[in-house]
Amino acid sequence: MLCRKCHQDVRDGPYCSQCGAAQAARQPIRKKRGNGQGTIIKRGKTYTAIATIGRYTTPDGKSHLIRKSQGGFPTKSEAYAYLNVLKEGKPPEATFQQLLKAYWDGPYKKLSSSKKTAYDIASGRWKSIMSKSVKDTTLGELQSVLNSQAKTYYPARDMQSLLSHMYKIAMADRVVSVNLARLLTLPDLVEEEPDPFSEIELRKFWDAYGKGDRIIGYVLLMIYSGMMPGELLKVTVDMIDWGSREIRGCGLKTKKRKEAPIVFPAFLDPVLADLCESAGRTGKLVAMNKDKFYSCYHEAVINAGARDLPPYSCRHTTATALALGNIAPSVIQEVMRHSKLSTTQRYIHMTNAEAHSAINTMTCGKEA
Repeated sequence: MLCRKCHQDVRDGPYCSQCGAAQAARQPIRKKRGNGQGTIIKRGKTYTAIATIGRYTTPDGKSHLIRKSQGGFPTKSEAYAYLNVLKEGKPPEATFQQLLKAYWDGPYKKLSSSKKTAYDIASGRWKSIMSKSVKDTTLGELQSVLNSQAKTYYPARDMQSLLSHMYKIAMADRVVSVNLARLLTLPDLVEEEPDPFSEIELRKFWDAYGKGDRIIGYVLLMIYSGMMPGELLKVTVDMIDWGSREIRGCGLKTKKRKEAPIVFPAFLDPVLADLCESAGRTGKLVAMNKDKFYSCYHEAVINAGARDLPPYSCRHTTATALALGNIAPSVIQEVMRHSKLSTTQRYIHMTNAEAHSAINTMTCGKEA
């Protein structure tokens, strides 16, 4: 390169070694896309893709370009990638399985363990549509799957919420323009508290356990500890402190339940020890998923001769029996690990006082 002043050879550098004159910086060669490849412009903080899709001629003989545009892209590369969509006139293809994977790899990782469990179950209920194209799936098809897989409000809500996350990803990728998940109709929310088990049913549970029904052992553990079904599924053997008879590290939902230990009575030691012996290789007390456990639970309860009440009835039995045993409300609140006493009161069913008179001190349910 020659010096711009003395025209002598100049080595690489900002100044000429002969006369000291500053050299003009080389201007980078700007690469341009070829004709017909489209244009990207920045508008504010986002980028807009503009593609030429044809021409038309006015009556006066002048030729004009026909352009299509799409804005709102956070990066230039995303806008450039969308040029082909504008030119071809159709959105990219995507299946629900691809969208679910995108959600698993991103936002899902920041969820709480309880929400992850809920979405894991919900994804299984959407299994029949996973291979389908998102843009070709109708609201009627989605509603049919929802109706067949979720009969009550909360499971349906989890299905809708997970599907909505998938549709948001599809909308961001310009696969679809409408979130059909928001248009789904959910079952009515029925705020009915589960009934507690009766004293007679408790005796039937002990009889069934004595005859070797290990699933009933889980039922007894929930009843005599106030443990939630989801917490039972989370318990591992190393969470159990046999010295203090406490279980720590499996609390769900609220800060109170996550921090406070679950306590269990001394007479339950043999039952819990038996359950620990059957723990899976991962150390989990219940070596099965939620759906399998719930199925085994209902079968065991029916076989024991008790009413087919939901697993949450075990926790309601705990609160009710303690209340009927004249235990102070504040103590019951601590056992149940509720943040508010008003929540504890919803778990107490005093109308069943006569049926629970035999367990009013939370004994093991056997005759002395």
